Amino acid sequence: MLSAVVIAKNEEKKIGKCIDSLKKVSDDIVVVDAYSTDATKQICLSKGVRFFERNWEGYAKAKNFGNQQAKYDWIISLDADECLSDDLVESIKDIFEHHKPVFDAYELPFITNFCGRWVYYGGWNPEAHIRIFNKQLISWNPDAVHEYLSIQPTHQIKSLKGYVYHYTVDSLAVFYAKTDQYSTLFAKKQYLAGKKAGYVKIFLSPAVRFIREYFFQLGFLDGKIGFIIASENARYTYLKYRKLQEMSMVRAIDM
Repeated sequence: MLSAVVIAKNEEKKIGKCIDSLKKVSDDIVVVDAYSTDATKQICLSKGVRFFERNWEGYAKAKNFGNQQAKYDWIISLDADECLSDDLVESIKDIFEHHKPVFDAYELPFITNFCGRWVYYGGWNPEAHIRIFNKQLISWNPDAVHEYLSIQPTHQIKSLKGYVYHYTVDSLAVFYAKTDQYSTLFAKKQYLAGKKAGYVKIFLSPAVRFIREYFFQLGFLDGKIGFIIASENARYTYLKYRKLQEMSMVRAIDM
């Protein structure tokens, strides 16, 4: 009754744990892979999932493609670096094995593991995302930066107990690279939409974000990693607006 859809590329270190947790709630696991060059494919096939290789066209398109391959209407969507806690497994099984879903979608609490340590405060906790939904009613939007579901005000959402464990990055180098990648994607999207960024936004917004996450959201209680995360999130905010301004300036010169 519940299909699982996972997108992946070069996730040999993490995808096995993801699949093993999903097997506890689903007998139909679909992996959409962007032609991994490591052992991701071999690991997936050894675990009996349905494996599809597809050129990368963005998160939403990959996930929607996976949904189309799923046997069931109900989807649980995870990334390869995510897995279900035992409490969350029981919450899901209670709905899909012992009863019938009566809501349109289900929100799952997240907790993030950053470089081997759990993050309990700051901008990353508490965190929750809708990851179980009926594909006949809901799909992923084509946003190139942070994809989201086409949830409508009429949809009824229920939060479940337990956690999705998110093993986000294993090193600071990867974290910094993601900042550069996502800030560029954000700037391109805003530029194409005709948006602009002034100096106030470029320099004030990063400071506000750092103060909010590190002090008001108690990021300092996570120690060194709390400072690193708040600082890098502030850098992301600065970069995305600076890159947007640079793109806008180039367009003005070309005109």
